[in-house]
Amino acid sequence: MEKKQNCPGRDIAGFFLLGLSLIMLGRSLMLCFSNDIWYDELFTVGMIEHSYGELVRFTAADVHPPLYYCIVKLFVDLCKLIVSGIGTVIPAKIASVLPYFILLPYAVTLIRKRFGLFVGGLFLFCVTAMPQLPAYTVEVRMYSWALLFVTAAFLHAGELIDIYVNQKTASAETGPAAGETEGGQRQKQKRRLHGAALTFYGLAAAYTQYFACVAVVMVYLWVLLVFWFRDRRRIREWFLYVAISVICYVPWIFALAGQLGTVSENYWILPLTWRSLGGCVKFLMKPAFTDDRVNTVLAVVLFAAYLILWCRLVVKLCHNRREKCKQGENGREIWNAGAGGQAERFQYATAGVAVLAGLVAFGFAASFLLRPIFVYRYMIPALGCFWLGFALCMDDILCKPGAEQEGNNISRHNIRRNRIAYFAGAALTVLIVIVGLRDYRAFMGEEEYKICLMAETEEALSLIGPQDSVLYNFDQVQAVTGYYMPETVERYLWRAEGERLIQEITSPCGKVEDAQQIRKMLETMKAEGQEKNLWFVGSFNSREDIVAEWREAGLEVEEKGSFLLERYWFNLYKIS
Repeated sequence: MEKKQNCPGRDIAGFFLLGLSLIMLGRSLMLCFSNDIWYDELFTVGMIEHSYGELVRFTAADVHPPLYYCIVKLFVDLCKLIVSGIGTVIPAKIASVLPYFILLPYAVTLIRKRFGLFVGGLFLFCVTAMPQLPAYTVEVRMYSWALLFVTAAFLHAGELIDIYVNQKTASAETGPAAGETEGGQRQKQKRRLHGAALTFYGLAAAYTQYFACVAVVMVYLWVLLVFWFRDRRRIREWFLYVAISVICYVPWIFALAGQLGTVSENYWILPLTWRSLGGCVKFLMKPAFTDDRVNTVLAVVLFAAYLILWCRLVVKLCHNRREKCKQGENGREIWNAGAGGQAERFQYATAGVAVLAGLVAFGFAASFLLRPIFVYRYMIPALGCFWLGFALCMDDILCKPGAEQEGNNISRHNIRRNRIAYFAGAALTVLIVIVGLRDYRAFMGEEEYKICLMAETEEALSLIGPQDSVLYNFDQVQAVTGYYMPETVERYLWRAEGERLIQEITSPCGKVEDAQQIRKMLETMKAEGQEKNLWFVGSFNSREDIVAEWREAGLEVEEKGSFLLERYWFNLYKIS
């Protein structure tokens, strides 16, 4: 086992990054206190207002597993039990922040003990603030939980591998009886604990999101490869974890088969091209500065930096192995270094990238061979592993110059080269902090803007009375705005039909074909002699054409204003 270096500078940076992460997560909690949701979030909010049995039935009819919805429903029900009248949306948003607070103990325990505080702090900062990720701290979807489960499975898999390496080293040094000692029994108990945790988190990921399941498969492949090349007797243990996982997933297999049939017949995802690989890089790395050219350049710089750091680690390991061989030592041992060593950083970093690469490869292969099923946000479950790999590469370049060759005769040229690498790593760390803070600030500003306008939107929607009727020209706006209206309000889509599942989850929606039908609706309201109004919630530029058509047909259409609901701009009109 390598002796850990005393690096107070990196520890201070680690504390600083952890502090920034906690501040941002606290701010995300404050941003949860808003009622705005969009169409995908409506599925979550609508489902958790039903019973657990109905929730599972709705999920089986959708394209996701049920665990996330059960977690959110349990949390929301507990919040409603403690705080009466709290509603559904706010605690559901808070539930999306919770996984990051669960990742915090992992950052300061497993990651810190193995690789140091700097790696733990940079890891948590990256999964909280790097491009695209801040939005998912408050979005009422399963992505933050999927990221937690995959990352935790990855970390416990690493612990399992490390325990195996330590046991093998101990056996080689003290003989076969080592496993019977108190230390050996303790290692055996830890192996069982981490094996159980790997199985649990892997199953949780598979029951949360299917691409999270793919990411966990990549984690299992990592463990299999390590066992295969180091001691194939351990593969029996690997098969045990896989068998338990498969058996526990059998109850959902029939629902999965039905979902696959639905996807094969009709699905909304657009076809991929090879240019989509560049889109993956943009999704991962492109920051949120005001100048898009700057964002593109920085995305390229960050991606190239990650690649260069990883290649540098490979070169250093190969060089160290050759030096060992020249000295007559076993060169293979350099790849099996102890906790916190350079070889272990390389193994974790490579495995972290491989988890994401395997997920993307699966998504592209399935999309090309079957039908499009992959969108960029489906990479999020693997991004905890990906950014942990980046943090490990950064930690390696920031090691004290010449520390790894301590006790050896090294040239001034090598010392100078290591110092240049050190300062380059420090500059890259500063750039990462700037990019992350800017990205989070852009997210925060957008959320605050939505919250500000949401008050006006709710006031406008309150004009629609319980006995009124509403026309729409876009089904997503119909579904989302309908959530904020009384259940007795009748809703209609103009020459379109709403999605069947969302109507079953929330409320039904009719269809209107022409202006004559609208005229009959107004006549019926007048004949009933009640205070009823007919409204039009119009979206996109087509609303102007629709209003013009109605006015030509003799209808009076009065505009009440333009409003924003989460990400949907719409105009509100009163028809008479």
